[in-house]
Amino acid sequence: MSDNVDYDLIVIGAGGAGLAGAIWAAEAGCKVIILEAEDRIGGSTALSDGVFNAADTSLQRKLGFTDSIDEYYDYYMTLNAWRQPAALIRTFCDEATPTLEWLIGLGVKYPEFVAKKPKQTIVSGSVDGGGLYAAGVEWPPRGHCPAEGGSVYIDVMENRRAVLGVELVLNTRVQQLIVEDGAVGGVIVDGETLRSRAVLLACGGISQSTPEMIKTWFPDAYDALPPGYHPTGPASPGHRGDGVHMARQAGADIIGHNCGLAVGGAFLPYAPPIHHGNPPSSLIYVNAKGQRFAPETAPYAVMPGLVKHQGFNCWGVFDEAARKRSDSSGSGYAFGWDPQFILDCVERGDILQADTIEELAIKCGMRPGALRTTIEELNEDIVTGEDRWFLREIEALHPIAEGPFYAFQYRNTGFTVASVGPRIDRAAHALDEDGRIIPGFYAAGEAGAGVLGERYVGGGNAVANALTMGRVAGMTIGRELKGK
Repeated sequence: MSDNVDYDLIVIGAGGAGLAGAIWAAEAGCKVIILEAEDRIGGSTALSDGVFNAADTSLQRKLGFTDSIDEYYDYYMTLNAWRQPAALIRTFCDEATPTLEWLIGLGVKYPEFVAKKPKQTIVSGSVDGGGLYAAGVEWPPRGHCPAEGGSVYIDVMENRRAVLGVELVLNTRVQQLIVEDGAVGGVIVDGETLRSRAVLLACGGISQSTPEMIKTWFPDAYDALPPGYHPTGPASPGHRGDGVHMARQAGADIIGHNCGLAVGGAFLPYAPPIHHGNPPSSLIYVNAKGQRFAPETAPYAVMPGLVKHQGFNCWGVFDEAARKRSDSSGSGYAFGWDPQFILDCVERGDILQADTIEELAIKCGMRPGALRTTIEELNEDIVTGEDRWFLREIEALHPIAEGPFYAFQYRNTGFTVASVGPRIDRAAHALDEDGRIIPGFYAAGEAGAGVLGERYVGGGNAVANALTMGRVAGMTIGRELKGK
């Protein structure tokens, strides 16, 4: 590669991964420019709750928890059935903790208390007010949630970027790499050629890409929905799949089939496209047979897999008393459906209504006797105080007994994370289809595939991946280009 370059490093994307990578390369003495397609920095990291998943941290120790990187690694690999590359996951687990401590050093603060998610039906969120909490099915808790949300990471890193003098250009969408003799040596953008010794791909995943790309790489998102419907998600608009296209230009090995996080919820296709609140707490989720298949308070990271196991055919069932109790005046997790909204959904056909449980079961295609048994057992368990099947905490629940009865389809309606891109090694080098390092090419975050698997390990998996692997990429580039 020619020494006649404009920059040591060009970073494509100014989200969590891109900023972290740019900063760490600049700390090693690299001349860096960040090219961001949107009119603002932050990407999906800024839109997130900010949960950072890590083990053996100063906050855990301060709150009396003993944890270890070994346990975190075993948990991560076991949850993903050892399908993820072990060396890469070990590096992620090793480096997540110093990345979090680095962010604390930059000014990020985590409330110093143990938080708990409310005893509410599944909601794709963290905890109100932040803190340390169990973000998946792990213990001790590893979800580190700042009160301000994910934007706090962007704020502190932006401050550091400015101090280091890293250039930043907004409204500049990169779609073409310079590839010469098998090496990546810069980009072509808006007709201008920018040459560099390294390029870091950090432009997000495929959540906002074309239906064809999503069907190819995250088919579960479409398999979960009726024909004619498209998955939705809150990812940054920059997640257009540009990283996949550019990685192909460099001959990279593209991986990430169904890797990420699907989002489940009430499927209300005729309702206005805004958040109407959360379903009633005193409901049950049942499968096509009319049987419960999970605790209704299961972690949101776990529920999509359970729904898939049921053939994406699941229902939420509640009664008239729950409809009347539903309260839209609250905030956060207490923000419930308006009782009239439920009736409007019945009128539109989004929610089914019947005078008896058996009639409701028939409308949903379930076995009437099975749904009746399921509801009777739950009502009995509410009296005894113990959920006989799934050990859900039920002291605040009410029986499902007052007609009419209601049912809505519970589906995986979209996804928030879809990590598709070049396969990377433990140092964030992008690899070609023969498994060789592509000189000058690195990837991190959702654009660098391998860390996120088919099983999301809990809240903060994606944020920790972006910030940690961005930092790893920056350290690698600094070491290889500057010997630091």
